[in-house]
Amino acid sequence: MLFVKVTRPRYDQSRLYEGQIGEVIGRWGPENSAQSREGYLVQFSDGEVVGLTEEEVVSTDSTAF
Repeated sequence: MLFVKVTRPRYDQSRLYEGQIGEVIGRWGPENSAQSREGYLVQFSDGEVVGLTEEEVVSTDSTAF
């Protein structure tokens, strides 16, 4: 399992999760993104799944979410 921490949110949906850790449950890319961005699908402790770009997160060993 891969966990990431939101460190540099750039979009409205990611700003809500700044400083939080979530579990990566998938990836998304240009084929399913209107702006041709790439990133992770991350699930947070509240059950929400948010698409985050690689620039918005850092990997973490912590599983505390």
